[in-house]
Amino acid sequence: MNRDNFIKIRVTADEMSVIKKRAENAGMNVSKFIRTLVLNGKIILYDTENIYRFNQLMRSVGTNINQIAAVANSEKSVYKNDIDSLRREIEKISADFKSCISPLKSNEI
Repeated sequence: MNRDNFIKIRVTADEMSVIKKRAENAGMNVSKFIRTLVLNGKIILYDTENIYRFNQLMRSVGTNINQIAAVANSEKSVYKNDIDSLRREIEKISADFKSCISPLKSNEI
């Protein structure tokens, strides 16, 4: 096969060292290693939109915890209803987290 097209990439000295080491471990020269990896390898991209929703939920819990701590520090007591409400919210977030993470999609390139 006549390979008459040329691709040039820039890498750091450390990156080049890693590439050479991996090529050597694969029993290939650098050119063949990179060509094989590019033609047969995969890059997996994850849809992380659900992670954003989880972060929002965690911020809301943090806000509630801070509010309860402020009340406890100023009044030296906390109402059972506040603790129960926080517990329910944490349970909901735990369930939401599981539902957000489970459909995490990946796209192979």
